[in-house]
Amino acid sequence: MKKTPAIIALVMLFNINAQNFRTNGSDIGFGSGTYNTATGNYSLNNHTTGIGNTASGIYTLYNNTSGNSNTTFGSYSSAFNTTGSSNTASGYYALHTNSIGSHNTAMGREALYYNSTGNSNTASGSYTLYYNSTGSNNTAVGNNVLKHNTSGDYNNASGSHALHLNSTGTFNTASGSYALYNTSTGSLNTAFGGWSLGNNTTGSNNTALGTYAQGSSDNATNQTVIGYGAIGQSDHSVTLGNSEVTAVYMGQNSSATVYAAGLRTASNAILTLSGDDATFADDITVNGDVIISSDARLKTNIVSLGTTLAKLLLIDGKSYTMKKNGKQKIGVLAQDIQKVFPELVSKDENEMLAVNYQGLVPILINAIKEQNGKISKLEHLVKKLITDR
Repeated sequence: MKKTPAIIALVMLFNINAQNFRTNGSDIGFGSGTYNTATGNYSLNNHTTGIGNTASGIYTLYNNTSGNSNTTFGSYSSAFNTTGSSNTASGYYALHTNSIGSHNTAMGREALYYNSTGNSNTASGSYTLYYNSTGSNNTAVGNNVLKHNTSGDYNNASGSHALHLNSTGTFNTASGSYALYNTSTGSLNTAFGGWSLGNNTTGSNNTALGTYAQGSSDNATNQTVIGYGAIGQSDHSVTLGNSEVTAVYMGQNSSATVYAAGLRTASNAILTLSGDDATFADDITVNGDVIISSDARLKTNIVSLGTTLAKLLLIDGKSYTMKKNGKQKIGVLAQDIQKVFPELVSKDENEMLAVNYQGLVPILINAIKEQNGKISKLEHLVKKLITDR
């Protein structure tokens, strides 16, 4: 007789039905579902056929009917889940409005709160992915991370408030507090460091490495910015270092090769590199010798230029004013050189002609030799005339 009260107490405390387990819950049954565990008032309240669910806390998985393999801990977590499966929610109101989304993991107060149909999201931290509804394959770690994301997919954010305002942007990666904070619709951005690319809103394809590294504008495109406080200069460009950087070393011993199509100096002069050629669009001052490789072993089909004086006399030296800067110059015209020595004239992509002035040296040498020969003959003739007298 002493065992009777204990048995009655157990019957009142536990409601066991076909391999299901319920404690402190309502007297609603589990339907035909099996291997379910519910702890807390109204947990798994509307459950019918779902299998392998675990709900702990008031109203957890309240509306679940046929969802399977869900695990929830915390009051009101996954309360609106109906058919979603393989979700894990831990925290007050975590995955609260999820209905059919599956394979989501939410840990922290109100994490993935508004998720309804989004799949394969991972949220860890209070209010992470809070407004996400249909976005999928997002990962958010930290307080308020990706909070305003609604339908953006494949975003990864780590650090308090990282990608905080993102709504529909996709394939963004943010690591560091407030990294990509203001980005809303921009995609394919990567930011490492606190507040890195924090000013970006709609820009895409940007990469920033360093605390406070920023793009040139809120809609910057394809900018790479490296260094603390570095600021991008223009779209489709790379900025290395902030305004206080005075030197860039490529390789430990500064002997690395730099590959580029062109360089712009502080004076806005442009060095254009193409293949084996380089063009500098400004004056050049060389404090040293200019040495040009000219070893005979590097050459073939070597032929003397012969007489060049007659052709040289067809060229007239000119003085002129450059249109771009008003500077007075002395030189030759490429069109004049092209008529007699076309080998010394080249053409750029804008059809502008250029002269190989260095190539005039051997022409001048032969012309001087030719002229010297004529002078020698005249001297010999004069000497003979004087002698004959």
